[in-house]
Amino acid sequence: MTRKHLFINGEVLTVNARNQIAEAVAVQGKHIIAVGTTEEILKLQDENSEVVNLDGRSLLPGIIDSHLHITMYGTNEVSVSCKDESVKSIDDLLQKLKERAAGTPAGEWIRAWGYHDKKIVDKRFPTKEELDSVSTDHPIIVVRACGHISAVNSYALNHVSIDNNTPDPEGGIIERKENGEATGLLFENAHMQMFQVATFSREEIGKAHAVASEHFAKAGITSVHDASGYGTSNLRALQQDTLKGVIKQRVYAMGGALSEPENVVKALLASGFVTGLGNDRFKVGPVKVFLDGSSSGPTIWTREPYTSNPSNYGVHYFEQEELEELFIPAHEQGWQITAHAQGDAAIDMLLTCIEKANHKFPREDARHRIEHAGVAAPDLIARMKTAGVIPTPNPAFLYEYGDGYCESYGKRAEQMYPLASYIEAGVPAAVASDCPVTDFTPMRGIHSALTRRSQTGRVIGEKETVSLLDAIRMYTINGAYASFSEKETGSIEPGKLADLIILDRSIIQSNVEDIPSIQVEFTMIDGDVVYEKLSQGVNS
Repeated sequence: MTRKHLFINGEVLTVNARNQIAEAVAVQGKHIIAVGTTEEILKLQDENSEVVNLDGRSLLPGIIDSHLHITMYGTNEVSVSCKDESVKSIDDLLQKLKERAAGTPAGEWIRAWGYHDKKIVDKRFPTKEELDSVSTDHPIIVVRACGHISAVNSYALNHVSIDNNTPDPEGGIIERKENGEATGLLFENAHMQMFQVATFSREEIGKAHAVASEHFAKAGITSVHDASGYGTSNLRALQQDTLKGVIKQRVYAMGGALSEPENVVKALLASGFVTGLGNDRFKVGPVKVFLDGSSSGPTIWTREPYTSNPSNYGVHYFEQEELEELFIPAHEQGWQITAHAQGDAAIDMLLTCIEKANHKFPREDARHRIEHAGVAAPDLIARMKTAGVIPTPNPAFLYEYGDGYCESYGKRAEQMYPLASYIEAGVPAAVASDCPVTDFTPMRGIHSALTRRSQTGRVIGEKETVSLLDAIRMYTINGAYASFSEKETGSIEPGKLADLIILDRSIIQSNVEDIPSIQVEFTMIDGDVVYEKLSQGVNS
């Protein structure tokens, strides 16, 4: 007979339509078969049952991170980390890069990630000359934490033939000295094109996926919406590694790329594929492009100029007509469509496109998305509701980057990632980390949704805080809804797939300030235990 898991004496957050809290759950095979009291669930016990005594701990649906980059996170883990506590200055970084170069064959890339020019002691990027001092035998790239800006050495510039006469790519900037010489600092599409060149082998990507999946399982993440970055070849790698079990999580894969995503979208539209192709482990998601830049750069596209610079409105990648020529046919074919849109001007552009697509080719339940939807003003939220659009906000950004938002955008920062306004408007926002741009730990995201507090303790838009149960819904059932999977996952109900996590304590009884320290002790996906660190005495 199929093995049963009986979880008893717990705090079961079902996330069903009524947000019921139960005591116990029964799982058989891949599915949840019962939810109720401990007494009711123990009646199902037989010789094939394993009983898990939760002893008051919380049991939740598996966390669904609705926008992250699993390949990028995994490959970062095998690169130099600028977020390492030992990297406090540019000199510290240069030393780390020298150590990596010493063990890397000449001609191969030296990569660093997570650089934050506003938090490093020097308050600037490393120069091309400083990176040249590390090595002239390796191309070197140092990627900012936002993933939209990088600093590179002369070898890297020469490798892609950037010289004094190279024009800026559309949607990108090659920073230059007065004489026209490239400084080594690349913004937006100039960075994206360089990052695409600094690619990884298939073997490296497989190892990266394994590392990332292990880390995500330990944090209780059971499904990911991968926001891509590497084109159609990466879609194949994600599918292969999911089906082989290298990636344990369910994967909902967006089709796009960091550089020239419109070409990937066109290829997918010509392929005959459509959103939803796949199974409950790997499924093709929306087609995706970038409309603007980084919220922390700052390079997002805004309707009004930056508070920090009255002449700056940010950058954008498309004109309205270009986006419509790409996305309206995608909508007509049955694709879910989405775009990275952080600034209110970018959100406006995408909503206008979706509205025209819905009017020209009416479709029921298209569930188009907006990735991030940073500066989501009230008029834009109302349009999201009318068009049935799902935003994927990133409350954890407020913790890591919130102080910079206040400097760059002034009062507008208070309406960034406005979770309470989404709830009030009936917009099913699906919370996401955008890992590796910030910490993927769901408890960090939940705490930020409850407090909207920056690292310095500054509260940014207190009226947009939400309750604990609402934050958890945004991390579970709303994520399932954003991927057309709410009938299979996202809540703890009989008949649904058994994606479950156990915390090390009651989250409901915990002080809000203790939430970031809550640990996951057990993660189950599809009825299989993929991570277990249960405290002594929990199993019985």
